[in-house]
Amino acid sequence: MLLRRLVILLLLLVGVRAAAQQGPQRAGSNGETQYSDEQLFRAYLASDMQTWKEYIDHACFDSLTTEEQQRLVYYEYGYAAALLDVSKKAAKPYIRQFGEHLQAMAGVLPEVLEHVYTAAWHTYELAVTSRKIVMHGRQIFEHAEQAVATDSDYPLAWSLLANVHFYAPRAMGGSKRLAMREYERADSLYAVDSTAHEQDWTWVAQMVNLAQCYDKLGMKDNALRQAEAILQRWPDFEYIKQYIEKLKLKIKN
Repeated sequence: MLLRRLVILLLLLVGVRAAAQQGPQRAGSNGETQYSDEQLFRAYLASDMQTWKEYIDHACFDSLTTEEQQRLVYYEYGYAAALLDVSKKAAKPYIRQFGEHLQAMAGVLPEVLEHVYTAAWHTYELAVTSRKIVMHGRQIFEHAEQAVATDSDYPLAWSLLANVHFYAPRAMGGSKRLAMREYERADSLYAVDSTAHEQDWTWVAQMVNLAQCYDKLGMKDNALRQAEAILQRWPDFEYIKQYIEKLKLKIKN
């Protein structure tokens, strides 16, 4: 049950839902960038994952430069998670493609990202197969820990480890208090170079994770302050607007 719960909540694109549609189209667009990072980020804020789908479907991996391949994998990592929240069947080809691209980029990606993405892939595989639960679970935890050990200044590594500790039961090392400190660590690292991460969907997701962690720990005022800080930085983020209203009702009641 633990590992099943981790599937959607670990590493997930927070607050967006992907449309369940056809699998990825292999025929690409000669490797040219169809959408800018700004367009894809704005689509994320608007919960418009169809734009992500179009970008991924029209990218021809083998025709891309190494830098463009890394960019594609970054979005595949997020899109597969969002799609799992809608349809396992629709997610399967994207998870498979994500895994194939990870293998193709072995030794090319920064080591810390290899650990982050590998933990994600095992999470997604567990979601759609329900087989080899022990193996996938072990790999999720091991790669989460290795990501932080590889680069302790990499914010996404801390966010990943925090997710693991947040959703794991106490008997397996889970601790929401520990997760809170790790989320806070991740948030502070993103903020060190806020300009570089201004259009980074993983920072937005991380900030929401921290707000929700405060909420679960009964720290409603902290959660509200965190959520309002997100809205102030990204006023077009649709999910957080709804979350703030729900949080205010909780506080009022």
